[in-house]
Amino acid sequence: MGFKEKVLNAIQGEPTTVGIDIGNYSIKISRIAHRPGGPVLLGAGIHVLKPDTIVGGEIKNRDELLQSLTALVHRTDPTGKIKDVILSLSWSYGVIADRIKLKSSKGESDEEVILMEAGQRSPFDVDNITLDYKILHKSEENDEMEVLLVAAKLQVMQSYIDLLYEAGLRPVVIDVDAFAVTNAYLLSAPAEDANKVVSLINIGEHLTNLTFLKNGTYHSTRDIATACDFFVKTIMKNLKVERDEAANILRGNNADKYNAATLNRSIEFSAEELSVGIDLAFSYFQSSENNLKVEKMVICGGGACIRDLAGILAKRHNVEVEITNPLQHIAYDEKKFSGPIPENISTILTVATGLALRRI
Repeated sequence: MGFKEKVLNAIQGEPTTVGIDIGNYSIKISRIAHRPGGPVLLGAGIHVLKPDTIVGGEIKNRDELLQSLTALVHRTDPTGKIKDVILSLSWSYGVIADRIKLKSSKGESDEEVILMEAGQRSPFDVDNITLDYKILHKSEENDEMEVLLVAAKLQVMQSYIDLLYEAGLRPVVIDVDAFAVTNAYLLSAPAEDANKVVSLINIGEHLTNLTFLKNGTYHSTRDIATACDFFVKTIMKNLKVERDEAANILRGNNADKYNAATLNRSIEFSAEELSVGIDLAFSYFQSSENNLKVEKMVICGGGACIRDLAGILAKRHNVEVEITNPLQHIAYDEKKFSGPIPENISTILTVATGLALRRI
């Protein structure tokens, strides 16, 4: 960093972005500085929520969530610098999307054409949503546009916005989990992936989000009902253990205390159920893209840490599978970290990191 940049940062403050990912199981935070040499991680944290604090994306225990969020923010940055933040909404709860093709119209801006078309399409024509769009492709030859419409239910979005304000934070951008995962992946994606069809699979507590990228560009997202909770319940049933112990076993703790064959069968059975959902999502994509095949799967989230899951999915779907590490190509402030964040923690921070990589 040059002398001039150092002086400007001292006066204006270093440009940083804070991403907050509030899930059914935990809250995740990433705080990233945008420096000339590349992004630098200034802080990160995870706080596990009490059961039923959030159910299906709906806040059930507001006081507990507020207390947990405030504690995590303070732990991540005790100096109290965190104010402006980016929040993401889950594709599964309160967010709807559609890809449309339309033509530009003389005398009208693209935005006017897009919003007029959106108003004629259900469910985008309802009153209780906020709508945004992104032009994915535009042809100058025939004035055709391919547009991604995204809408969020106001009631769901407002409940989280109010929570952040109550915690002393300012939500300056509301993003979507699927876009944040895409953003984190593209930072470190190898050059050869730019021409591949890649499936990003975010395995959460109750739902799995599967996002398709085609030629390095977002294509679509599908939900799968099978997620970490299904694995936990299967282990509970087969090993005759309580929920907390089953969750610990799934994370790799105390696994050696139990019958290895039974545990392996439990994971394989659950992974097969997840694979059925992945097959359906793949079929949806292929039907919309003339049977184009998915060439690579990238898994992230808490479920990515499940023992042998990447190998099971690779064998089952006959494609390359990797566990994403969103912090792999992000430097970290050595004064604030004793060493690199372990990969099994890093992948859980994928959404929060994807949010924090945005400049605001």
